[in-house]
Amino acid sequence: MSYRVAIIEFINESNTFTLKRTGIGDFHASHYFKGDEIPRNFEGTGSEVGGAIEVARAKGWTPVYIVAAHAEPNGIIREEARAEITEACLRGLKEGGPFDGVFVALHGAMVTQTDEDGDCQFLRAVRSVLGNAVPVAITLDLHANVFDELAGLAQISVSFRTYPHVDMREVGVQACELLHETMAGAIMPKLAIRRPPMLLGCDDGRTTDNGPMCRLLDIADTEAAAPGILNVSINAGFTDADVWAAGPSVVVTYDAAVAPAAVAEGIGERLCEAIWSYRHDWAQPVPLAECIAALKAADPAEGIVVVADFSDNPGSGAYSDCTALIAALLEAGIKDAAAGALLDPEAVAEIAAAGVGAQVTVTIGGRTDPTVGGGPLTVTGTVMAVSDGRFVFEGPMFTGLPGTCGRSVCLRVGGLDIMIVSERMQMLDKNIFRAVGIEPTGKVVLAVKSMQHFKGAFGPIAARMIVTDAGGLSSPDLTRRSYLRLRRPVYPLDC
Repeated sequence: MSYRVAIIEFINESNTFTLKRTGIGDFHASHYFKGDEIPRNFEGTGSEVGGAIEVARAKGWTPVYIVAAHAEPNGIIREEARAEITEACLRGLKEGGPFDGVFVALHGAMVTQTDEDGDCQFLRAVRSVLGNAVPVAITLDLHANVFDELAGLAQISVSFRTYPHVDMREVGVQACELLHETMAGAIMPKLAIRRPPMLLGCDDGRTTDNGPMCRLLDIADTEAAAPGILNVSINAGFTDADVWAAGPSVVVTYDAAVAPAAVAEGIGERLCEAIWSYRHDWAQPVPLAECIAALKAADPAEGIVVVADFSDNPGSGAYSDCTALIAALLEAGIKDAAAGALLDPEAVAEIAAAGVGAQVTVTIGGRTDPTVGGGPLTVTGTVMAVSDGRFVFEGPMFTGLPGTCGRSVCLRVGGLDIMIVSERMQMLDKNIFRAVGIEPTGKVVLAVKSMQHFKGAFGPIAARMIVTDAGGLSSPDLTRRSYLRLRRPVYPLDC
């Protein structure tokens, strides 16, 4: 039997502390595909939708591609953008139905101007067309903030297990295989959700250093072996959102025909206790001064040093225009170095107008909020490249998907090549640097705006990696933020 399955993506991680908002243009800047554009762009890629396409072909589904909308992490979503994307999805569901099942790739930390749980807001809208009988399978980012309402809107939920997120395709495959079993009547999945009284936890979900998250996933695997347990997902949460459910959570997908709800809930409770036991295990970035001292003492012959500006990570909704790290590199006289990607469309336009080879004096960065992470920085340098900023992710994240930084330039200032872009982009792929002619393997120091994802692409070429806090919006210093919606009491704010 061929099942008719709707395939949808609506993804944004929303930082509620930024001055910025996410509009429809931000989705178009990342990707916003409809109908047959989706398989043309996603087939064979390392993405959740790529995994769904794979299962659809293997199982003989009749897939109906609705909308695939993704915006880089930013501020809360403007109502007109939310409405436009939601209405496009609902129109596609009405025209393309009826359906035997629906797959939705979500982030899990989306906030809109009208709902602090934008993901459930969207699923409510989907249910308004589908009704309650059609099974819905979703995928979530490891940094989802999960609200209890989710359990009444989806039957299957599978979260990433890696940070950097290199298992997106596999997660899509698993969710869709469970959806297939559900449509075939082989299982009756439901969700159980539990969360510890924590804002911080799971070492932010890092899985590269064999830390707490790895131990927690081992426990989850053991619990998932119980009869009727289909998936046990651990979400580290997203601390840059002031919402009721911010922080770690456990989501258990179970077969209600085999396992009682109490069994799934017990698994969630035990994992929450384990998460709590690791609450003091948290890898913190080093101060900027310590980072620069380490760079000055490093021997270039030992290999590439990658420095990550944790606090100005666009992947958590930070501004990506902070200049403190770049200024410190220049002041220290660091040579054979590259930094990226600094967001400054105005500077890009000025530098591009001067042309390749020109000497320019220009003010870069610090435009969004000069009080955060270094204000505008005036530099003199040589224009090395002007580009449309387009590239294809080589992996291991988003492998095969197209990407763009908008119009971009490379400005060489002293021994530092600075990549300046018109669209925010976390530096998680070597091809991003290459979009402006910077070959990352040819540098001694690479300064990237990222917290953890950079390790997937740059870890294999790095002799050493240093994560620093340069005072940007996403600094881990929680005393700089005021949480008004967060449930209380919660660790570490009240403990």
